[in-house]
Amino acid sequence: MTKVISLLILLISVSGFTQTTERPTLTYKEYLVNIINEHPIAKSALLKEKIAKAQLLTAKGGFDPSLVSSIDQKQFKDKEYYNIFKNKITIPTPIGVNITGGFDNNSGTYLNPENKTTGSGLWSAGLEVDVLQGLLTNTRRTALKQAKVYQEIAKNQQLQLLNELIYSASIAYAEWQQYAAIYRTMQQNLRLSQLYLDNTKSALVSGEKTAMDTLEANVYLQNSQIDLIKYQQLLTEKRLKVENNLWLDNMPIGLKSEIQPEFQTIATEDDEIKLLNNLDSIPVIAEKIGKKEVLILKQKLTREKLKPKLKLKYNQLLSTTDETINPNFDVDNYKWYASLTIPLLFRSERGKYRESKYKVEEINYEIAYKKTEVQNKIIANQKNQLALANQIHLLEQNIKGYKKLLDAETLKFDYGESSMFLINKRQEKLIESELKLLSTQNKLITNYLDYLLLTNNIIPNE
Repeated sequence: MTKVISLLILLISVSGFTQTTERPTLTYKEYLVNIINEHPIAKSALLKEKIAKAQLLTAKGGFDPSLVSSIDQKQFKDKEYYNIFKNKITIPTPIGVNITGGFDNNSGTYLNPENKTTGSGLWSAGLEVDVLQGLLTNTRRTALKQAKVYQEIAKNQQLQLLNELIYSASIAYAEWQQYAAIYRTMQQNLRLSQLYLDNTKSALVSGEKTAMDTLEANVYLQNSQIDLIKYQQLLTEKRLKVENNLWLDNMPIGLKSEIQPEFQTIATEDDEIKLLNNLDSIPVIAEKIGKKEVLILKQKLTREKLKPKLKLKYNQLLSTTDETINPNFDVDNYKWYASLTIPLLFRSERGKYRESKYKVEEINYEIAYKKTEVQNKIIANQKNQLALANQIHLLEQNIKGYKKLLDAETLKFDYGESSMFLINKRQEKLIESELKLLSTQNKLITNYLDYLLLTNNIIPNE
């Protein structure tokens, strides 16, 4: 995994939270690999790019050559009225020019003279040209360009889906880590409470402690048991959220009860992500830029339709003889066609052009706003990270102080100069600070995940 990802989600360890026994572990890296390869949303995201490729293939189909053959025959009272056999091939090009070729072979007593062919048939080869509207910008060419842009849009949409999936899954893993650490803290608290009760009972037998001390130690033990049960249930809930993201062969999978998250220390020094001045690579912005390119292509096409339509066709006719169908070239044998269409008001075209122009302006505002929004969120996020890091440092110092107070109070209790009530209060304060530290650490992780999501760095490179 990248350096960024390796430091991303591993919960900061606190003195006293280290593991005492080896247990099976689901590492964060293994967790992400499973999600990226098996999660239904991840698989669904891949389909967006495939759909875009299919759309590109469709757009390229606009330039496929086409062959048209037809036969029209009439036979009546043993007489052939006409037999018209026509073939034409059209080869489109990116500009408004079509290359054409054909072969006609017509006969019959009542054949229209216009359709008469020589010898064994009549060959033709020529061009169809849109001289004004559609020469450089036309529907086929625009559709192809748009399909290529849609591929980039699809990649950014796919990336957004994966980013959100990894983000939500990472939040679930971080909470699992947090509550696993809390549960271990409560187990340690229960062991300590049991130790206090056992020592108090021993001191009661020797006359050093009273029955009231024993009762108070027992009550505190019961409270510790209640807290352990409470956090065990919360840990189960967080674990189930992690299991929601685990799939194999299109089926959800669970975790064995003994599997736990990994617990390591985050090393944040010298690992700061450098934010590029250009935010265009961030998927949510890149998607809007792609949509803007599509709108600009539509705008060019609507502007092209403000021109008159002038269509020219020219075909060189190549005759044959009765003996062979080989074509004979004669410069004087040809046919041509011209068509000019000029709308008198162009209201439809002008309306569509203005609409496309306003849509481009609209998305420009959206892009500018989104860039500002992302930039400000990143700045605020960095400041929050700094504040949370300072809080964590103070809480760690606070915990050290409470531990010293608890140790001192325990020592005084052993000499008969304190009470179980004071020890319990010291221990409650220590646990309260430890839980606050774990909560703040989780906030820092969540904040950092927000940062990685905003800067498009949340998906591992490996």
